[in-house]
Amino acid sequence: MNARGLVVYGYEPSGHSAAAFAIEEAGRKAGFFFSRVEIAGDHHPAAGLGVARAYHGLLRASPGLYGALYHGAWARTVLRAVRSAYLTLGGARRLREGVRRSGTAVVVCPQAAVAAVLSEARRRGELDIPVVSVLTDYGVHPFWADPPADLILAPTEDAASQLRRLGAPRVVTSGIPVHPAFAAAPSREEARRILALPARAPVILMTGGAKGLGNLEREAERVFAASPLARLLVLCGANDRLRGLLDGGKRVRAFGPQPPEFVATLMAAADVHIGKPGGLSAAESLASGLPMVLTGALPGQEEANARHLLAAGAAVEGGGAAAAALLEDRAQLAALRAAALSAGLPGAADSAVRAIRAVANAPLIPALSSSGLSRR
Repeated sequence: MNARGLVVYGYEPSGHSAAAFAIEEAGRKAGFFFSRVEIAGDHHPAAGLGVARAYHGLLRASPGLYGALYHGAWARTVLRAVRSAYLTLGGARRLREGVRRSGTAVVVCPQAAVAAVLSEARRRGELDIPVVSVLTDYGVHPFWADPPADLILAPTEDAASQLRRLGAPRVVTSGIPVHPAFAAAPSREEARRILALPARAPVILMTGGAKGLGNLEREAERVFAASPLARLLVLCGANDRLRGLLDGGKRVRAFGPQPPEFVATLMAAADVHIGKPGGLSAAESLASGLPMVLTGALPGQEEANARHLLAAGAAVEGGGAAAAALLEDRAQLAALRAAALSAGLPGAADSAVRAIRAVANAPLIPALSSSGLSRR
């Protein structure tokens, strides 16, 4: 069979796209080559942009409403109806035919809505290629198993157990796939040399400003007020306004979008990471052995990520002042770092590729295809 796979995700930049890039790179290293499809950009650019803007607008304006939608059973009923209409009315035809024509041996989905559409197409017998879902948060939403893919890759054993209780027939615990660069990050000393940082200065990494949800200006002020010696490294993503506000001066450096290798270097250089508990941010911090100070977890998946980090002993809640206090408590900081290292899975993308290769090589499960299609 062809050693080829296809990763389909919603839009970028996002945790879903970061997971897609991680799987692609790990596959390249293993000789199992992936192509990527971004639904928003490649298939539905206008609708995709509108959905992304509406999603982030809702998070900014009414996180409580988003939480109600995320947890509400009625919302899942609506999503099922939308998915069925999308498939029945032909909206998914271009995507489905594109998957077929790609010659891929397996299609991988690190985003729940995309996974649900392709898994439903499999269930209807409209797709004859195995589908693999990849969770990119530590919580389990029922939509991941509605219907289940041929294989679901879970972040933890607890998540895998929840997925099995929801009816998923095949689940493998592989961790959230972070880019292989995190397994090959430089030492702290080398990272600080690369970044021209003092070897002994307290260094704090801040993230969460790309979509304007992290209030990093306020947190930076709190750090500077509480820790006169701290150096700040701030990942602003495409938020040029925030970067302009923060960049400059001896104690703070702000960065736009960066490749995974540079992000891994920033994390290797830092003592503490202040940020929102997005799934990939959390997994990358754990893979780097970098304790997190959590700021304002949003309802839904971020709440689950925060619970995971806190239960692992790899994070505390608070903001800039809490991070500055942590820098003064070396014993607690060392304990948090050890816990992060213990919980981190820098090789998760490699594990994911091994599991994906196995399902690509296995016979197609007949029960998932109502028309008895076999893989071409």
